[in-house]
This record gives sequence, C-alpha cells and structure tokens, in this order.
Amino acid sequence: MSILNYKQCATSGSNTGTGDCPFDPKSIAGGFIVPANFELTDAQLASKDTAMAALLAAVNNDNPALRAYPLPEVVGVTDNSEDPVFETLGYGVPALVREGNYNWLFRFQRGAFCALKALMKFNGTGRKVILFDVEGSLIATKSGTSAKGIPLYYFHAYKFKLNDGSANTVYSYGMAFNPVHINQNIAFIQLDYAQLLEITGIQNVVLSLVAPRAAGVFKVKTTTGCAGLDLYDLYATELGVAANFRVTEAGKVITITSVVKDDNAKAFTVTMDTADPDYNAAGPFVVNLAPISVLSAAGVVGFEGIPLTVV
Repeated sequence: MSILNYKQCATSGSNTGTGDCPFDPKSIAGGFIVPANFELTDAQLASKDTAMAALLAAVNNDNPALRAYPLPEVVGVTDNSEDPVFETLGYGVPALVREGNYNWLFRFQRGAFCALKALMKFNGTGRKVILFDVEGSLIATKSGTSAKGIPLYYFHAYKFKLNDGSANTVYSYGMAFNPVHINQNIAFIQLDYAQLLEITGIQNVVLSLVAPRAAGVFKVKTTTGCAGLDLYDLYATELGVAANFRVTEAGKVITITSVVKDDNAKAFTVTMDTADPDYNAAGPFVVNLAPISVLSAAGVVGFEGIPLTVV
C-alpha cells in the first residue's frame, strides 16, 4: 500500500463529499531543492519509514548533481501570488485568460548568512522543490504513482536586509510556479515533522595545508566552510584513517599508506605510496576527504570535503 495522497478526497466528476480526515495544507515549514529527475517511487512510498529513508538517501547522495538540498526552516512567509487574470468580453462576460501563478517569499533565520550564501548558488538553476508544512506533510507534484519535484519558474535567494536596530537581519528566498503542480497534480505524503526538521544537509569541509608538502606527504587541517569549525576537535579519531581521505593525480587515485593524527597542529598527516605506478613526484595532487557515504559509515555524518590542489 502506498502512502502517496493517502488522505486525498475524491476528485472525479462533481462529487464534493469529503472524509473525516481531509488534506489541509498548513504553514510551510521547509523543503528541499531537488534535481530535475528527483522521484519518490511507489515502492519508496510504501511507508513513512521507506519514504524517509529515500529522502535521507537523496540528501546524502555522493553525487552533488543527484543530491537533494534542505531549505532552511521557514519563520515567515509573504504570499505574492497572482490572482486569476480575466478579460471582460464585449457583452460584459468575464473570460479567464490564465490562472495566476504562485509566488512565495520565505524568511529564515537558521543558518543565517552561511545558509544564504549557499542558497544563492541555486539562483537561476533548473532545480525543482518539494515542500513540507508544520504537520509534516511533504508536498510535491504527482506523476503516476510517484511524487516528483515541483517545477519552478524561478528560485531566488535574496541579498540580506540589514538589521536596523529595531528588527533582525532579514534572510529570504523566493519561488514562483504554476498552481497546477500542487492543485490538480498535488502529491502529499504524511511524514514526521520533527524528523524532517532534523535533516540539515551537508556542510562543506575546507582542507588546508599546515606546511608545504614533502615527498609523498601532506599535512592538512579540516574546517567547515562557513563557520570555520575545526573537525579535529570532533572527529580526530574517525578521520585519522587512510580510508577517509582521497588523493588523485591527473585524475588517477593514488594509494594512501597512512593517515596519522597530529594533536599539536590539530591536523592529519597523509602519506602516499610513492611506489604507486600512478604517482609522480612532480604533482600536482588533489587531496580530499572520502565521499559522503564513506564518511557517514565512519561516523562523520553530514560533511563533504572541498578538493584541495597541491602543487
């Protein structure tokens, strides 16, 4: 049994009767920017658990192009949606020209400027969204027995508005789309609101050299991209193994013989196998953390390294 549109009222013909538990969207609380081909299939919608597992898998996908990106928790909304556009004909009869589009502006505080800066990278892209309300209803567009992302006319994260001493700094993002996607073709899925809020997405990790590289050796620090949190303080043991780092040269993976913690520098000494046939002492090398799935399995959940090129 699928949970897709589980509470949907009958829509065929002219019947207007409803059950005891109709779907009634509440205040939008958040959502996800999803790839154009994102889909929650009939099998994934068999239960709340399978749907949540599929959503988490999308958020933690190793491939950024296939990843779902959580939107910050909404703390306010401005509805700038259009009214239907009518033309008055010669005999005074109103005729519908087109349905007005949805145009919503969401304000957020969680993540503040760090989140805003990340969201701005999606401005003008061909992404889609799925949203959820304060009761945990995931809202998407229905395609057969699947739930897909809502196609947007635009997504835009706006420059922040300054704190003027009487009001907080304003961070916001907006979107516009055709109402058909969540009216005639709505897909809604009842999930757990608290669990949805807990999905905070992936943080970038910046790798930096502590000292110039030696022959086959790097010493690197790992800090989060915006807040500058030193991961050594939290994950020194978990990250201090060879499997959690990657080094490539000319696109080929170079074997890592060891990764050793340096408590004094709060850094990791990464030693390559100079006997690897793909190793060339001249470089340049690209050093990075292992993919998200590998880090997660090692207990370092919610992080992705930004490649560092070392000449």
